[in-house]
Amino acid sequence: MEVGLRTFRRIDPEYLGRHATAATVVWVSYLMVPIVLDICLWAFVYYALGALPTFEDAAYFSTATFTTVGYGDIVLGKDWRQLSVFEAVNGWIVFGWATALIMATIQKLYFRADSRSDGF
Repeated sequence: MEVGLRTFRRIDPEYLGRHATAATVVWVSYLMVPIVLDICLWAFVYYALGALPTFEDAAYFSTATFTTVGYGDIVLGKDWRQLSVFEAVNGWIVFGWATALIMATIQKLYFRADSRSDGF
């Protein structure tokens, strides 16, 4: 994340203003990388601990839990239920953080461009 933020800050504001939509798409795509890695890490934990029989099941369960959808078609045994709560809370925090970064980016790109075009 830190690398992305530093890179984003170094890009010329005039260039970003002219390409605001492209910059937003790139930034949102960049933010998806740590989210996917986090989901994969949780899936690996479930699989490595033997909480779920296959990595495919673990990845599916991890995605549903991390996004707090929680379909319930795959569930953990009693010994591992509390672990999924930690993943759900982690998902809330990460998605909240990503949303805040996306909104900060949109404000920087679009509102700055609007204020320059009005002559302010």
